[in-house]
Amino acid sequence: MSYRRAGPKYKHPRYDHHLIAIDLGKRKVGVAWGSVIEGVAELHGAATVNCNGGPEAMAERVVDLLIENTKAPRYWVCEWPKKYRHLIARHENIEELHQVGYALARCHPWDEMYLPGDWKGNVPKAPHHKRVGRALDQEELNKMPPLREHDAWDAAGIWLYAAGRTRRGGVPV
Repeated sequence: MSYRRAGPKYKHPRYDHHLIAIDLGKRKVGVAWGSVIEGVAELHGAATVNCNGGPEAMAERVVDLLIENTKAPRYWVCEWPKKYRHLIARHENIEELHQVGYALARCHPWDEMYLPGDWKGNVPKAPHHKRVGRALDQEELNKMPPLREHDAWDAAGIWLYAAGRTRRGGVPV
């Protein structure tokens, strides 16, 4: 598995497509989607998908949501948690997130994966979500769920980063 720290390597194809960003979770997955038309990215929505049925059931729910809200071609990006030597006790939880990511990849391979620090930096959730809100226009903000659905807001942050509308830490470009 290779990771890239210099910023998103995702390149907008020359044709219109949907960009999908996923914030992996065991029981809650954040999903954000939008279109990229002639290089201009517009967020169309974000949601938190809840499921206690395991990785395959979660993947099925996420895919159903995306089929309902997007059209092909679709490009998928996600936050892919990394195992760190000094946090061995937390690796079991990370492995569960990876299982959801693998289940989703069986539906559609990941076009890009980011470490949490790549797109978010070391910024805590509340300030980062404020930055995400500032990077969205009013129409996009109206499509966002309430802030308590932090998984959806994280997915929107990943989406903005992949689309090139924010830099590391959620700083607008």
